[in-house]
Amino acid sequence: MSILKNAYRRYALTFATGSMAMCVGFAMQTSEAAILVNDEPVENSASAASISLPGNLTAPLMLGDTALPNLPRDHGHGGDFLQERVLLAVADDIPVGVLPTEESAPRMGCAPVMSAEPAAGALIDLRLTAPCHAGETVMLTHENMVLHMQFPNEGTLKVSIPALEEAVDVRASFANGDTVTASTIVDSLAFYDRVAISWIGKGGAELHAREFGAHYGDAGHVWHGQPRDVSALAGGEGGFLVSLGNSELSVAGHAEVYTFPTGISRQVGDVKVSVEAEVTDANCGQVLKVQSLALLQGQIDDQHDLELQMPDCSAIGEFLVLKNLVEDLTIAQN
Repeated sequence: MSILKNAYRRYALTFATGSMAMCVGFAMQTSEAAILVNDEPVENSASAASISLPGNLTAPLMLGDTALPNLPRDHGHGGDFLQERVLLAVADDIPVGVLPTEESAPRMGCAPVMSAEPAAGALIDLRLTAPCHAGETVMLTHENMVLHMQFPNEGTLKVSIPALEEAVDVRASFANGDTVTASTIVDSLAFYDRVAISWIGKGGAELHAREFGAHYGDAGHVWHGQPRDVSALAGGEGGFLVSLGNSELSVAGHAEVYTFPTGISRQVGDVKVSVEAEVTDANCGQVLKVQSLALLQGQIDDQHDLELQMPDCSAIGEFLVLKNLVEDLTIAQN
């Protein structure tokens, strides 16, 4: 039994000695491979700061240099601990702060594209594609006519507007600054007489045309309540009216345009043209600004700008006739 105990003690001592050697060797290799040691003494101790280490240990911290903690002696084990030098890296550079946010790359295929084609009745068929502006408001400009429309969620707007000159330029603009222009030639404009009014805001003006002695409410009374369409031009029987703009927008450009086929008319006489404004809760007490433009056989004949102080809201429902803003059309024999 004594022999067995002695063998066991020798085995335990050998195992402990080997384990300790392996640990010391691993620590020395790690220290040599990963830690830079500066053996030179620190000359300027006034600039040193103190940091706390685990186990109530302290170590000086030198800005721009390296400092090493002094490990205490272990008197309980009859010797000194292995003193390792620990490198504390401190950045000398000034912090750069919050980095700027990277701008998102522009989406491809978002540039508006618009085309313009001449159509029957000296109209312009516009097709505007802008998939990145779905649901927004678009402003169309042609001559002195300014129109605001709600852009469809499908990303494509199709609209027909009357030409106010033979060489047509139409511009589309969005709130973010995106713009696009389309051009075309409407050589049929010379066969028509045309009266246009335009304004900004809600509850604006109304254009009325009473053809060849027609009274209000007759078949020959053309207005937005009885506008007809381009098919009325067939055979030169009468004219038609186009209303443009979006009345649901709080501030928007609107226009009404009456067209008569002078070049192929079967009748002669006068077409009484007037501009009227209804007093509504949206325009009562406000200043109404209206522009008018008249074209005879495709050429600008007359144009006016009018500012009208609308009555107060006690007059809601009444109509004002804006005299001398447009002239009657005289249709002569061809």
